[in-house]
Amino acid sequence: MLKKILLFVLAASLLTACSGSPQETQTAPAETAATSEAAEETDEEWLDEEDDETLGDPEEGEEDSSLLAAAAASVSGVIKKYRQKDYILKNSNKEKLEWDDVKGLTEEEIRYARNEIYARHGYIFKADDLNKYFKSKKWYKGTVKASKFDEGVFNKYERYNIKYLKSVKPSSGKGSLATASSKKKIDSYGYEDGHSKLSFLLKKGTLKEKDGYYEVKAVYRQAVTVPGNMKEGDTVTVSFNDLKGDKRTLTLKDDGLYEKGDSYASYYFYPTGKKAGVPIYEDSDDRVDKPVYEGKLYIRTDAVTAEGTTGSTKAFKASSLDKENKMYNAVYFDAKGYVTKLLYVGD
Repeated sequence: MLKKILLFVLAASLLTACSGSPQETQTAPAETAATSEAAEETDEEWLDEEDDETLGDPEEGEEDSSLLAAAAASVSGVIKKYRQKDYILKNSNKEKLEWDDVKGLTEEEIRYARNEIYARHGYIFKADDLNKYFKSKKWYKGTVKASKFDEGVFNKYERYNIKYLKSVKPSSGKGSLATASSKKKIDSYGYEDGHSKLSFLLKKGTLKEKDGYYEVKAVYRQAVTVPGNMKEGDTVTVSFNDLKGDKRTLTLKDDGLYEKGDSYASYYFYPTGKKAGVPIYEDSDDRVDKPVYEGKLYIRTDAVTAEGTTGSTKAFKASSLDKENKMYNAVYFDAKGYVTKLLYVGD
């Protein structure tokens, strides 16, 4: 059967090359050169080529804050806590910060960590507690007044991390979230390449903001699979919707899987010669997913989202679910079962 499929694809390709005009062919989705290149992309794809956004005075708006008053009273405690460490976040100038880097920090420590990036470049702070803290570090040399400081000294890691540390909410930074009630269910379906094997349809108008996370109603979806060792003429009945009991019978012919009465193949798959199930795909090369469960999903307030695996990430916005459902098929979770990243990558 596999040989026949390969011969069919080869013949179609030769016909196209000889005729000089595009021919419509039906084949299983195949890895393209673009896919291969995408797989080789580095983690630096999140870095924008151009970033002209002004970061602003690191102390702006803090002068009258309760945080500043508390910091002035407790700076000695922070100095003592970090006496044996040069930095709160030592790699903030050379790698992208993520949740695991900051989840144990208090609001006060996050503030010091953000200003630590400025301190590396000699920034002279106006706030007494910041001056006192950084002067306790041998590496700190205050050489540049705030009015003379040029943000151009920051590399792209530093620019990203300053914005990230500004966005981390105090409730998130305390790392006090209890294990999500959905974790056990999601874990049962497994993970692949770091993300859940499930896809998730987030339902519009259902999102609620909690302390450090969002709660949203979602449909959990799983790939529809058929045996990888199917041969021509084999028939299999599979579920297309576990919630509604929608089952369909598919028959394998030379160019794909047919539903009863179909004149053209409806679905395609990669034969493996093994009994284990493999996903099926539609004409558009999109994987066919079926609803398997409807429940809640918990998304951290500092979660990010992106289109594709190499696209620049952006903060997840609660308002995106005000008027339309959202589908994500590469969703990443932290150790407690909260979503950290939502991607739609296609197949």
